[in-house]
Amino acid sequence: MSNLPGRIATFTLAAREPETNTWAILTASNYLAVGALVPWIDCKAGLVVSQSFANPDAAGAALEAMRQGQTSTQALDVFLSGDPIASKRQVALMDLTGEATIFNGPECTNEVESIQGNDFLVLGNMLKAGTCEQVAETYSASRRAGYEIGDAMLKAMIAGQQAGGDKRGKLAAALLIKRPNAGYLGSSDTLVDLRVDAHPRPLLQLRDLYSLFKLYNPQQFDLHMVALDDLESHQLQLLFAILGQLNKHQIALDINDTATIKNILADHNLSSNFDPDNQRVSQILLSEGHALMRLLTSPL
Repeated sequence: MSNLPGRIATFTLAAREPETNTWAILTASNYLAVGALVPWIDCKAGLVVSQSFANPDAAGAALEAMRQGQTSTQALDVFLSGDPIASKRQVALMDLTGEATIFNGPECTNEVESIQGNDFLVLGNMLKAGTCEQVAETYSASRRAGYEIGDAMLKAMIAGQQAGGDKRGKLAAALLIKRPNAGYLGSSDTLVDLRVDAHPRPLLQLRDLYSLFKLYNPQQFDLHMVALDDLESHQLQLLFAILGQLNKHQIALDINDTATIKNILADHNLSSNFDPDNQRVSQILLSEGHALMRLLTSPL
């Protein structure tokens, strides 16, 4: 077995929102480009998490089995069938009924952890002990507090990282969310597919990317609009800072010049965050705009 590739020691949160048929996986690891190997979702089948020597082909076969009506337990048998290193794998599956099955191979590197919750599961290996418990507790609390699924998952995984995470350190993270016909122009089920392949703070970077996703796609979220006259001073400062960076400070901006504000935002595919006719700006721009500023002002 000395020729095996590196072990994908990882901790992962997978969840579904049955009311909207939304499926999501968030994974983090000290393994390069972990998002290319660990998360697998099919809205007509369920989800598969494959880590600790991931097996993409087996993940696809397990999804197909669930798509054909097999349970998550039966699909696990498909995943592991004929696998010479099954004892090294860590796999989790959730089928369309919400039934979850987790397999922790006896040769996974400690600490090996896994938790099944209500419409979610957490698993990891080569962890600092207590990581998955912290992820599960934070996710459950965040959902009870009303956070939407992506924000709740990010809060949970960041809490898991703070509790220990991958004991080797941090490198990569990825968020995959699917919902029927929720993709770009309704052309696919892939709502979110964001990856941080290598970064000193991958989960924090992923959180910023998700903020940007919300700014580009506010219609997928609670698009609450706020009147310009009702903005507090710090909100106005943020709005003008964003507009100034997007416009490279080429012209002086006036809050009453709604046509210019609209054009600047439209040039950067952000026009859904502004209603010039009623002089309103989206709450998403106000709450997630700091992530955009970090991107706009970061050094090359």
